[in-house]
Amino acid sequence: MRYSTDIVVIDLEATCPVEDEGNNTIERSSIIEVGAVRLDRRSLEIVAEFSELVRPEDYPIVPFITGITGISPDMVAGKDNFAAVGARFLEWYGPRNKAIIAAFGAYYDIPLLRKECARYGLDYRTNIAGGAFDLRAVATVWLAANDHRTSGLTLDSILEKMDLAGRFTSHRAVEDAKAAAAVLQMHHLGRALD
Repeated sequence: MRYSTDIVVIDLEATCPVEDEGNNTIERSSIIEVGAVRLDRRSLEIVAEFSELVRPEDYPIVPFITGITGISPDMVAGKDNFAAVGARFLEWYGPRNKAIIAAFGAYYDIPLLRKECARYGLDYRTNIAGGAFDLRAVATVWLAANDHRTSGLTLDSILEKMDLAGRFTSHRAVEDAKAAAAVLQMHHLGRALD
């Protein structure tokens, strides 16, 4: 399979107000970690990685989020806010039309990334064109083709059905990006690349 551009698979970890536990909304979330991998457009091999913790300014890390991600307030205390991390991510991502952005469940990560870019005056559209490639849809196609149920999908349950369970650390951004990339690799190549 050949794509016309490289594919950047992104995953974000975010915090929310304590009263929103378990129901993160884009409007009431702050990014606390950005993880991404760049896949070569021809081979689908990972050719570059981006991983940075972010010090949130609007919503501090609550115990519920630390319990899921392992990211504590102390871990981000000396880190840059999203203005700096987001700028570095966009620079790493590169110029518009040189890659397509992808995520597992793009309905949350991509709008959150756009929101945080707007909040800090970062020009998302200079680097990232159009919509996103949702790898949950790719997983659904693979599952159906391999006689698996396609309801109630989580990244972990899909990895288990693909015999990839245990290869990635859940709820850490770059690891989740690698896991989502493995879904695309399994769909096209029949195996995940190391």
